[in-house]
Amino acid sequence: MKIFFILPVYNDQFSLSKLIENITKIFDLNKDSLEFIVVDDASSEIISLKELSTISNCHIIRLKSNQGNQKSIFVGINYLNDLQINYDYLFVMDSDGEDNPKDIPKLLEHSKKNQDNAIVFASRLKRNEGLIYKFFYFCYKMIFKLLTGKKLDFGNYSCIPQKLLKKVLNIQSLSLHYSASILKSNLKHSPILCDKGKRYDGVTKTSLTNIILHALKSLSVYYEEILVRFLILSGVGGVLSFFGILFVFFNKFFSSFVAVGWSSNIIIGLSIVAIIFLSIFFACLLILLNKNLYSQNNSQNMIN
Repeated sequence: MKIFFILPVYNDQFSLSKLIENITKIFDLNKDSLEFIVVDDASSEIISLKELSTISNCHIIRLKSNQGNQKSIFVGINYLNDLQINYDYLFVMDSDGEDNPKDIPKLLEHSKKNQDNAIVFASRLKRNEGLIYKFFYFCYKMIFKLLTGKKLDFGNYSCIPQKLLKKVLNIQSLSLHYSASILKSNLKHSPILCDKGKRYDGVTKTSLTNIILHALKSLSVYYEEILVRFLILSGVGGVLSFFGILFVFFNKFFSSFVAVGWSSNIIIGLSIVAIIFLSIFFACLLILLNKNLYSQNNSQNMIN
């Protein structure tokens, strides 16, 4: 059984070396069947594997500029596809140790149970972050669920059977957000519960800004679905505001009950709300129509 590993890394030589050593220990008798694709995301430190006496086959891709974790994964997957060699499984893992290599056999077993027809993800059962991080991560998941209707409870750690790799590469938004793109695609995926491991060294080098951008990118994968939801919500809000204006107007001139001094203010307020809702409605509508027109033009250009 031949297994590839894609490991994006940024200024974390120690953790990378430790992770590769731990993976090779798990496959001690078959370590020659392992190959590693290390994607160095323009680290300021020189990423070298000279310290690893156990590694026999490792490919290092050095990016010229920092592209981020998701783009690094995309580059690694494309590199593997270009090699055009036979293998059985591809594992995508972060190189800091939080993707526990002890769960690799569990992911492999689950993939075999699915007859290699599904991408298996490690869904976090137990996390090691502080309460503040966990709170905001919970809020993010709720917002994602509310805006997209989908539950995203897994990250990069995954096992991809070889026969699914080309289908993964056909996902247009893959370089934007790996897990959200697969979640949106028609590819079968199967999460299994795994505890999150501990970092091998130091603290995360990912800034708060990059964490927020990463979350926003997952939402941008679903931007059409989100726009449709805002389109419906704003349309309903605009209609309700219009009927609210009619109700207050009718109550003022044709009802025996009169809210003295409030009718005009309420009508003005509801009119402003209606204008806001209608503005959102037409903005979403124009974006969606423009996107569809752009897609049609691209399809025609491809045919021509």
